[in-house]
Amino acid sequence: MLLLHGQPGQADDWDAVAAALEADHRVLAVDRPGYGATRLAATSMAENAALAARLLAERGAVPAVVVGHSYGGGVALLLAARHPDAVAGLVLAASVGRAGSVSGADRLLALPVLGDALSAAGLFALGRVLPRLGALSTRLGGHAGSWLQASLPDRRYAAGLSQSGVRLWRSFVTEQRALLDEIGDVEAAVGAVAAPTVVVTGTWDVVVPPSVAAGLAGAVRGAELVTLSRTGHFLPRDAPGVLAGAVRRVWGRAGG
Repeated sequence: MLLLHGQPGQADDWDAVAAALEADHRVLAVDRPGYGATRLAATSMAENAALAARLLAERGAVPAVVVGHSYGGGVALLLAARHPDAVAGLVLAASVGRAGSVSGADRLLALPVLGDALSAAGLFALGRVLPRLGALSTRLGGHAGSWLQASLPDRRYAAGLSQSGVRLWRSFVTEQRALLDEIGDVEAAVGAVAAPTVVVTGTWDVVVPPSVAAGLAGAVRGAELVTLSRTGHFLPRDAPGVLAGAVRRVWGRAGG
């Protein structure tokens, strides 16, 4: 099983999912280029897919079920379409993959100069306010508090943003532009996916709308769509059991 995190992100985003799978599966959770412990600089989605194919071959892990979260889902789709022998199946968690994945904010953040400045300001602000928003979600309680908690990334990212802010900012900007440049290629790749696929989305996802997941599931032949109520974008954290179950179903359908 190869687990590909989102933008930004790191391998340990998958800790809960990996823990649910490791008893009976070999799990590879990696820091994608530009993040975590890797020394590689952030790069295009296509190059991410090529590096993933190379990693699977080098580790003797072909074919693998590939699980992609958000931006990592776009990488997984390119991997399945361009390196089909490396992929036994896909689990797409809050995944990009259709034109509707790209919002007006995404386009703004990808602009030269202005996008750089807005991304830097946004990441800096997030690092400062994330602990406060997390505390606010606890105080609010009820529906509003649950929605806010589901919509926020992990509080640990506040420390990460201050410790590796410049590198993370550069990686984010690079991938933001890659998303805009390559989303058409990713959408075209969807129709070429022949591997068993499960698409998972949350009704509270404000980053990649549930309609994108429905479109992906409809475009991949035989794909299963799983929609989780009262769940946001951060599925590896908030629905690890659901994702692990999806992996096992895909593995079974692939003849594993």
